[in-house]
Amino acid sequence: MMARRDPVLAAGAVLWRTQEGAPEGRVEICLVHRPKYDDWSLPKGKADPGEHLMTCAVREVFEETGHRVALGRPLPSQHYVAAGRPKVVRYWLAEADPQAAPRLPDHEVDDVVFLPAGEAVRRLSYERDAELVRTALRGPLRTTPLVLLRHVKAVSRSDWAGPDIERPLDAAGVADLEALGEVLGTLGLRRVLSSDSVRCAETVRPFARKQGLVVELEPHLSEESLRAVDGRHPAVAILRTLLRDDAALVCSHRPILPMLFEAAGTDPGDDLEPGGFAVLHHDHGHVTAIERHLPRVAGRPPVTDL
Repeated sequence: MMARRDPVLAAGAVLWRTQEGAPEGRVEICLVHRPKYDDWSLPKGKADPGEHLMTCAVREVFEETGHRVALGRPLPSQHYVAAGRPKVVRYWLAEADPQAAPRLPDHEVDDVVFLPAGEAVRRLSYERDAELVRTALRGPLRTTPLVLLRHVKAVSRSDWAGPDIERPLDAAGVADLEALGEVLGTLGLRRVLSSDSVRCAETVRPFARKQGLVVELEPHLSEESLRAVDGRHPAVAILRTLLRDDAALVCSHRPILPMLFEAAGTDPGDDLEPGGFAVLHHDHGHVTAIERHLPRVAGRPPVTDL
């Protein structure tokens, strides 16, 4: 059972759109009115038990505003006490869905409005929300995600007699694929690249199939390529090309991933665990934010920076 000192986890977004008919660069911010508290706030809500906070943010934005969104760059978390419990709210930027239908009022949210940024800041009921909007506006609003993913758990090398490139996922790895796909589905990814090793391809294939995407097998993302290449590794060029391309997912191996981080001009940090991933949010090829996520493990938060 959750101890009373453990924080309540929640997530939401600073939902934005370009002002209709206004000069380029003018934006509107979405606010919701909650009749229970008679306040104006940013769309957010509590995470369900075991729910990843990225999934929670997308779900709560839809439930409170009617907008189906892809998450943009991460914003600072909020920490405060609510109803006697510490609470942590994780936020991302998210661009409004132009096809969203107006949300009908109910007992949780009875009004949804988009206001010019300055007016939104003034109307928000809590200074912490106003400061979050100010922070969001200091950086690029629209960025592109590039996900670097380490494959989920595979059969151990000692238990596999065949070629290492053919080593498959183990039962625990297969069990993690559905939850991993749900989280990756919050980012609006448009390409899926994978090492041609079986364990990598098996990691991303269910997600790609659900999204209607093709898995692009790339031998230069495999561990075997480290033994076959002299000089500058081709994975560096692949990564730099992706930084000029659409939202993409790259699945590779522990020895290859540090090279990909360095090619993006970022610190590799600690090794990603099997099933762990990092999201590099970039603006015209320049990485503006990085978030690292743990695989699903019982008993710990699903996001590393809480």
